[in-house]
Amino acid sequence: MTAKIVIFVIIALLIFIKFRSALRSVTTHGFYVFFAFESLLALLFVNIGFWAVHVVSLYQIISWIFLIVSAFIAINGFYSLKRYGKPDDEWENTTVLIDRGIFRYIRHPLYSSLILLVMGILLKRVTFMSLVIGSICIFFLITASLIEERENNKKFGDAYTTYKRTTMRYVPFII
Repeated sequence: MTAKIVIFVIIALLIFIKFRSALRSVTTHGFYVFFAFESLLALLFVNIGFWAVHVVSLYQIISWIFLIVSAFIAINGFYSLKRYGKPDDEWENTTVLIDRGIFRYIRHPLYSSLILLVMGILLKRVTFMSLVIGSICIFFLITASLIEERENNKKFGDAYTTYKRTTMRYVPFII
């Protein structure tokens, strides 16, 4: 138990170090991504011991489907960022509007992937605590994506407005 807490604190600290500059401004998406990652870490640690419990139950099967789809979307999203995004200083700060690859269908594949990851981890063991943590995490992910859309409107202008009309935010052809 103590080792688990130490590992949690170390990872939480690493997340803090990565996002410490983003914490200076609530108007940037990074501020909310920090809290989403911290709550995702908490959810993972709350449910970590239940990944191999009742492996053929309906919750576990749905959980694994969410986790696999999450990985598929994330891989496609990172691939498209690297291939088409022409990042300037970091992998997520693209210098061109990406409207190819998975971005052709959804504007926020990485947020979609993270939301599915949260759902997959949550379903490993559904408790009041995991529901609260998962809801907090999804709230911060959605908030971050909405703020990122505002940032992209400023950065890419009319091209982003047009792009928004032809894509869904998180799930192709739905939302």
